[in-house]
Amino acid sequence: MLRNPFKSMRIDFVFFFGFAFIVALLVGLIVYMSYTSSSRQIATSTSYYQQKLLSELNKKLTTTLVDIEQSSNTASKNVDIIYSRMQGGELYERVRAQSEIRSQLNNYVFGTPILQSIHVYSALPASYSVQEYVQFLPMEQIEQEGWYPDIEKTDYAWLSEHTIRTNTGDTPVISFARKVYNNRNQYYALIVLNIKVPVFQSLIESDDGEADVALLDATGKLITQTADSTYTQSYVDRMRARLEASSIGSDRSGDIFLVWSKSIDSKWTLLEQSSWREMTRSSMKTTKLYLLLGVFAILLIMLLGTFLARQFMKPIGLLLRAMNAFPNHRGDLLPGDYKNEFGRLFQGYGKLTNRIDELYGNLEVQYESRRNAEIRSLQMMINPHFLYNSLDQVNWAAIEAGQSQISRMLALLGQMFRLALTNTDSLVPVSEEVAHIDCYLQFQQIRWEEQLVYRVDVAEETKRWYMPKIILQPFIENAFVHGFHGKRSAKLTVTIRPSADRLEIAIADDGRTIPRERRETLPEGADKAAAGAKGGGYGLRNVRERIEALFGPAYGFELTDSEMGGTLALLRLPIIRERPNKPGGDN
Repeated sequence: MLRNPFKSMRIDFVFFFGFAFIVALLVGLIVYMSYTSSSRQIATSTSYYQQKLLSELNKKLTTTLVDIEQSSNTASKNVDIIYSRMQGGELYERVRAQSEIRSQLNNYVFGTPILQSIHVYSALPASYSVQEYVQFLPMEQIEQEGWYPDIEKTDYAWLSEHTIRTNTGDTPVISFARKVYNNRNQYYALIVLNIKVPVFQSLIESDDGEADVALLDATGKLITQTADSTYTQSYVDRMRARLEASSIGSDRSGDIFLVWSKSIDSKWTLLEQSSWREMTRSSMKTTKLYLLLGVFAILLIMLLGTFLARQFMKPIGLLLRAMNAFPNHRGDLLPGDYKNEFGRLFQGYGKLTNRIDELYGNLEVQYESRRNAEIRSLQMMINPHFLYNSLDQVNWAAIEAGQSQISRMLALLGQMFRLALTNTDSLVPVSEEVAHIDCYLQFQQIRWEEQLVYRVDVAEETKRWYMPKIILQPFIENAFVHGFHGKRSAKLTVTIRPSADRLEIAIADDGRTIPRERRETLPEGADKAAAGAKGGGYGLRNVRERIEALFGPAYGFELTDSEMGGTLALLRLPIIRERPNKPGGDN
């Protein structure tokens, strides 16, 4: 998923590349529109003039080719007249008739400059001499000619380029073939008028001779093309639909620009092919010039964008540097000569840092005062070293008197005081808090002996986590003072487990239950009862206030009925995996 660049990238980068992208886009659009517009104008003007030229060529071509067609028609009629006279005559008459036909056809060749020769396919004796302009060929040979399919189903047709033998060797020609019929409408001969390809192509060449032109007949067959053309019949077939739809038109495919013109009278079609690259060379030069100017403009805009970005980023960089240097350097890194929005931003940051300094000073004073008050309170309550020494002396006296249980109770009591007074942090490892309540339960075990059954179940992973100090003892102490009061036996379980994103601690006993109407006010009442019985203590009210002060109202505890028949205290604390670094160990 793409991220918002205004949120994920540096401002100077966004500013710089944003300018560059917009300018590049505008330059690209201008260059594209300029090239497209000029190319369209070139195509329109070129198509117009080429179509006009092709129309003129078509008129000249039509005049010449119509003369050829009419000459072939006259020749075929004369051949029929002479041929009909020799039917049933002697051999001499046939030879004479054939000579007369040759003579008349020679007149057509000599009278029509573009004609190269005439071939007659008939039942007359075959006579093919490269020195003659009129050749007689057997009728059976027609089907062997490559152009036979073009004349097979029609009376006359123009034949595409093919080769004949002449006195100069194999010569490419373009021919017009016409069938000869007798008075009974029987086809018995074929006259083929041959035109040399270069002579024929001169009819469709432009004045400069550089046009790339092809000629199609009425059926769309490719008759001939200039020497440099690359037309193919398959290409012409693909263009047939467009050629039939319009008598004049143009089309572009890649580098080929095609213009055509069709003669309405004779149905001849001329196609001229041009190189689009050559046509648009001047336009491309103009486009390249625009592109160079655009690149130059982009470079200027990028330089301007870089300059503006640096000017905008300079005060922002100063502000970031001042923020990173805080609190070692306060506001001395920010200039005072900015009078715009950056100046107001600098002033606001200076006021903010001053206010933070004041708050830090107040917090340090409060922390120091609280720390001193706690130390003075502990010193006023009891001197730990004096207490340890005194308990040690009493313990030795109990040992000398043979009171092993009292000695054990004194040892556990000393261990409890050491755990409670040695570590002055508000948060301690769970294992240390478990050790503290374990000493207290062992202390009670000496008194209750086998009548007390307890179990402390701690998940292994939670032992390295942290929790408030001496927060479980008030619940266990209340169980012995109130829940087990007057009972001969007692059961108690302590379970510490992670639950989702919290640390859950359950303390359950089988003592007396608490009436529901007292549970809302129980912490304060229990605290007073505990204070009355023990002469002081932390109390459940103190526990609730400590949890709320440390972690907020989302955490705390609740008291419900236990499945064992007594009371269940369920504490919910946050998971703290590392030792806090804040003063006093508070989270």
